[in-house]
Amino acid sequence: MKGLIPEPGPLRPLALATLLSRVGNGLLMTVSVLYFNRIVGLSIAQIGLGLTVAGLFGLLAGVPVGHLADRRGPRTLFVVLSATVAALSLLYLLVDTFWQFLLVATVITILDRGAGAVRGALIAAVTQGAGRVAARAYLRAVTNIGIMAGAGIATLALHFDTAAAYRTMFVVDSALTIGSAFVILAVPRVAPQPKGDDGPVWIALRDRGYLAVAALNAGMSIHFAVLDVAIPLWVVDHTEAPRWTIALLLVINTAVVSLFQVRSSRGIADPASAARATRTAGFLLFAGMALFAAASGGGVVVAVVLLALGALVQVIGELLQSSGSFLLSFDLAADQAQGQYQGLWGTSMSISTMVAPTVLALLPLGLGVPGWIILGLWFAVIGVLTVPVVRWAAARRTEATAQLV
Repeated sequence: MKGLIPEPGPLRPLALATLLSRVGNGLLMTVSVLYFNRIVGLSIAQIGLGLTVAGLFGLLAGVPVGHLADRRGPRTLFVVLSATVAALSLLYLLVDTFWQFLLVATVITILDRGAGAVRGALIAAVTQGAGRVAARAYLRAVTNIGIMAGAGIATLALHFDTAAAYRTMFVVDSALTIGSAFVILAVPRVAPQPKGDDGPVWIALRDRGYLAVAALNAGMSIHFAVLDVAIPLWVVDHTEAPRWTIALLLVINTAVVSLFQVRSSRGIADPASAARATRTAGFLLFAGMALFAAASGGGVVVAVVLLALGALVQVIGELLQSSGSFLLSFDLAADQAQGQYQGLWGTSMSISTMVAPTVLALLPLGLGVPGWIILGLWFAVIGVLTVPVVRWAAARRTEATAQLV
């Protein structure tokens, strides 16, 4: 990749499709809760319950839909799933009861989680080796840019604060998602993986090495929720920092990820280097949590400085952990079943996203400074454990591959 635009090849349409879809995601992330609460009339509790139930059903989709991608080929399946999600999302405009909301959200979440697994299989098929890490890093940077752009556009709906304005955002999201689906047709077709004559079908679920690494990665990925869930309440209730500091920390995180995610992936070329990067990330995350904790003990200036330093240290750890996880998710998977494995990896990340608010409520928000330190130690310990566990999982993968030759 040179500059901001990838070289001609599969990554270019993947990047454009990612940008379009993530702009749509940014639109809905900004306005959806307000729409369902203020316009439809659902309570915040109903919205939260509906999304939680939908998320639980979504956990069931990744592995089987990923397996379907292995058997049928990921490109066309991804286009079909994305276009279907785009069309079904317009049903939100017809929702006027909780049960309708629950049904639509559940169906869309199942298909969307399945599409995520298929997308992972597609990326695995059109990239190789260290190029996969660079591609995923680039796509993550594009994701951040797209979500920021979508959130910016959505401020128009917030400004007008009318049913028509909010509904327009849903229509725009649907159009962008359909557009992103058809852009994927520019990616070369990927041949289906041949079906094995014997052996278990769900090999990803039987791969103990991969399961262990995915579990460790999910445990460390709790840090992604720190800025969204813990920091706003910590800044307001436990520090002297002004409220605008919350926005400052989000800007630091988003800007650093957008600018440096690709650069941080350099040098991560095999499972061993990915594991070492994850170990370093664990120590950095520990330092970031300690800085957040220390911010409660100073005045305005000290609090702002410590919070900003904490956000900077944390996002450096985030860059390394993300880059390491990109490689581990692909390289520790069986090539003939990348869809299954990417579905399993995505499922582990979804579980992490679901449990993170509870962990943060119990530790930093519940215990205060000791909770931040415990959380930081959690990240550091996972980072240290990742190195031997990855070594074990890589040895198992090499042995399994040798048996197929």
